[in-house]
Amino acid sequence: MNNFINSLEQSGIRSMTMKCEKINGINLGQGICDIATSKHIKIAANEAINRNYNTYAPYQGLEPLREAILEKLSSYNRISKPSLDRLLVTHGSTGGFVAALKVLFQKGDEAILFEPFYGYHRQLLELHEVTIKTISIDINNNFSFEPQDILQLINEKTKAIILCNPSNPSGKVFSIKELKQIGEIAIKNNIYILTDEIYEHIIYPPQFHTSIASIPEYAERVIMLSGFSKTYHITGWRIGYAYGPYDIIKKIGLIHDLLYICPPTPLQLGAAAALNLPETYYDDLITTFFNKRKMIIDPLRDIGFSIVAPQGAYYLMADYSNLELPVDSEIAANILLEEAKVSTVPAKYFYLNKELSKNKIRFCFAVSDQKIEQAIQNLKKYFSC
Repeated sequence: MNNFINSLEQSGIRSMTMKCEKINGINLGQGICDIATSKHIKIAANEAINRNYNTYAPYQGLEPLREAILEKLSSYNRISKPSLDRLLVTHGSTGGFVAALKVLFQKGDEAILFEPFYGYHRQLLELHEVTIKTISIDINNNFSFEPQDILQLINEKTKAIILCNPSNPSGKVFSIKELKQIGEIAIKNNIYILTDEIYEHIIYPPQFHTSIASIPEYAERVIMLSGFSKTYHITGWRIGYAYGPYDIIKKIGLIHDLLYICPPTPLQLGAAAALNLPETYYDDLITTFFNKRKMIIDPLRDIGFSIVAPQGAYYLMADYSNLELPVDSEIAANILLEEAKVSTVPAKYFYLNKELSKNKIRFCFAVSDQKIEQAIQNLKKYFSC
């Protein structure tokens, strides 16, 4: 058996969810949004099933969905003259990520991750026997990092820098200045930028989202991944897409076809309908999560957590150094689950540098207001606030 498989464990996010379900706790760990899917999207998917769109789709994706994504890449992501031959519909953004790893990396190659990182990015890189090096984002100092630190990690084995923008788990949104600094490093060192932008529509003022693929001088080094799960509350549908240089996307398409055949055919048409929703949908989305962010941050700070408000996505990293909890984030998270019935995710699953993960846990606030309020009450009772 593969040695890595022998050491493989359930992700920290999944394992905390499973524990939470056993005790009927409040899950502020996994990013499962409680907001209902738009009827417009569900009707389109149902109609597709009834019209017998139930067989294999073309491996590149259904034409109506690809055309709708292309329009979105132009209007929202501000990519100049996007083309269909650079676009691939994927089995969720994760399916695109896996296929991209197959194309970009060989055993022993290296990738650079910003930590705290999304745990699945790390585990999938390790599954492909890629060596990971990390750049730390300072979650206590406006999510800053030092670009020159990236240069110190690059060698002949480095193949890509991996971004999550906005970031899960920190909520960082990369600025144009930062993206240009990363882009210049990629160009000068002939490496790729693999950017996961699944939370691109969940941005809090005054921040705004910039796709590095929209900056012309870096476009040929960027593979952009995104999807429909988070924006449209359809995490179980598994519809995503990849956009990038023609030669790379063509190879990703071949690998993706071998691994997944195609994403669910009728759900692709449901996703196409999602891209026809009015601008008010996105305004309401931001307002909803902006309010939830305030609803959870202020009480957590009152309890004693130290938090820099996330700039995007619907997670926050909380430092509990001022509270009577163990330094080890896994022990602390398990205590909160057992005693307060509130599930979080230990920060140790988001860091290679375990020193940086001490006294930190991640909260997800993509749940109902009622669950947030109950979770806060449980935590206040536990800490006797």
